[in-house]
Amino acid sequence: MTPERLTEAYARLFPSRLRKAHLALVAYAEEASPDGWPTPAMVAQFARLYRVPRARLGGLVGLLCRRYPGTTRDAWVDAIRDPERATPHLIRQHDRAVQVALGWCLFSRDLWLPRPVIH
Repeated sequence: MTPERLTEAYARLFPSRLRKAHLALVAYAEEASPDGWPTPAMVAQFARLYRVPRARLGGLVGLLCRRYPGTTRDAWVDAIRDPERATPHLIRQHDRAVQVALGWCLFSRDLWLPRPVIH
């Protein structure tokens, strides 16, 4: 997979409003977050602002959100900073749209990681 194909997939997989929310969120987090990565509060804020599903927007930045049944309390798991907690069982509990968003996030991150060199 090339960066060009990844860009094409981004445009095909995600609606315009979600892409705009994602780009705005990442740009904001670069300046506002100590490590330059979005926080759960930022995801919720931008999801409300752009009127997009927070779980899907969170998936695009590696954050998985689950609401405790019968409450308004959310539990967030960071698949980027703490990948051990983003278990396959947890990922399967999300709908397909969130799984696709998380998959795109993790694949795009891996695409930019340096390749191991064997000497």
